[in-house]
Amino acid sequence: MGPIGWRITHMIDLPNSIRNQLPEAVIRKLSTMDELTQQAFLSEFQKKKKSTTMGSILMLCFPCFHYFYLGKVWLNLLFWGTFGGFGIWWLIDVFRLGGMVREYNKTVAISVLKEIQFLN
Repeated sequence: MGPIGWRITHMIDLPNSIRNQLPEAVIRKLSTMDELTQQAFLSEFQKKKKSTTMGSILMLCFPCFHYFYLGKVWLNLLFWGTFGGFGIWWLIDVFRLGGMVREYNKTVAISVLKEIQFLN
């Protein structure tokens, strides 16, 4: 037992590609959970997370679908309505896309953690 009464368990080995997408608070909370719960979190997170590669493909092939991909429907409609800020907004998003996907994945990680905790 830890000093606060939490049982610290072994943290599963997360690949760096996954670990870098998780907020530090989620990693700390996962380290207090049993291995089966950690595996359930990881499985669900991998199903729901988004890929920068797929976002880039959507952005380049269908210039306005990257916001749909990230679940931002209203922002996507605004993007359409302004023709991507007459191309300026689209050009800026080319450089912002990686950060937008990372933020989306952090939100997903927190959401999945809450779902896992609720079910336990």
